[in-house]
Amino acid sequence: MALAMHTTLTISCEASEERSGPTLVHSTGVKNYRIQPELIRVLQESCTNEKLCDHEKGVQCSDPPAHILETLKKVGFTVMSQSKVGSRQLWMLTKTDEGSPSNPSNPVAPPHGDNNKAKGDEEEEKEEEEEEEKEEEEE
Repeated sequence: MALAMHTTLTISCEASEERSGPTLVHSTGVKNYRIQPELIRVLQESCTNEKLCDHEKGVQCSDPPAHILETLKKVGFTVMSQSKVGSRQLWMLTKTDEGSPSNPSNPVAPPHGDNNKAKGDEEEEKEEEEEEEKEEEEE
């Protein structure tokens, strides 16, 4: 999946419909799309096109949020938080690279087989991500 190195998503549903759906994948501000085309493809494969439709705030799927969360976890997303705002249940998810601890079957291959270099790059990326998270929290 060719998403940006750091992708954040919000999904939500009415609290009373948490077991049945529908689930809304909120818009990510991608020009000409409600959400990234790669995510649309993932949802189409998991939910079928008939269950998906455009929504003024993103893309809606008639499946319950548990199914959408599991689908997104399989492609490397991690649930960062869950909350209730008004009558809606919200989940914030993030994907920080192609491989993740929650998706060990899709590891990132080290460049040119140089494991030492890959470890250094990985540590540097983690530091950058931590800095970005701190900046986001301060805002």
